[in-house]
Amino acid sequence: MRLPPVTDLPLAGYATLLELADYLPDCVVFLKDAQARYIYANQTLLQRLHVRDAADLVGRTSSDLFPGNLGESFTHQDRRVLAGQPLTEHLELHLYPNGRTGWCLTTKRALHDGTDVVGLLGLSRDLGAGRSDLPQLNRAVQHLHDHHDRPLDVGSLAAIAGMSVSSFERQVKRVYGLTPTQLLIRSRLEAATRQLTTTDDSIAQVAFECGYADHSAFTRAFRQTTGLTPRQFRQITRPGH
Repeated sequence: MRLPPVTDLPLAGYATLLELADYLPDCVVFLKDAQARYIYANQTLLQRLHVRDAADLVGRTSSDLFPGNLGESFTHQDRRVLAGQPLTEHLELHLYPNGRTGWCLTTKRALHDGTDVVGLLGLSRDLGAGRSDLPQLNRAVQHLHDHHDRPLDVGSLAAIAGMSVSSFERQVKRVYGLTPTQLLIRSRLEAATRQLTTTDDSIAQVAFECGYADHSAFTRAFRQTTGLTPRQFRQITRPGH
């Protein structure tokens, strides 16, 4: 999709859209320029960053606002999008400066003026706990949470729910907003973040107890989802450890 250039606030061509974005308490919406600097953020993002005035955000990158390596990872992600790699419903665990964490699906697109990239538009949608009115689906999802430390596949979970794989995938997406694979990753990494913040267990032990026999696979999955290595996450959430 080709959009007109975005250069400054107020953004005349986007005024109505951006006004509506302030009424989305469960969504973070933002615009950035071609250097990955903020030029707009909705009220949800401002509140989570503890920024009172949007003008205080303008001209700053994620590296300036989020802690340590986390901010750098977001800025690196922005630059990939600006270079032509769109991001679609990427599962992420966000860590905000006040220590709050939250799971979301993030989508980012570059904005163009003709052939020139002039910025990017991003949206991160919060993910709730989700609960189905189908007992058989709840049974399968509970099995996933109870046994995330074991090898699991979509076929076996679908069988527990008494559904075909395609029906199971549709129902999980409808209720949780995720694919079954994303839901499993979320369950494993939720357990991992709890362990990293509340225990002194080694990274290898955390990986094993959260279903990752391969330490490097755990670190890779953790970094893809949080923007941090497990060790960096522990350093941020437990200073001094």
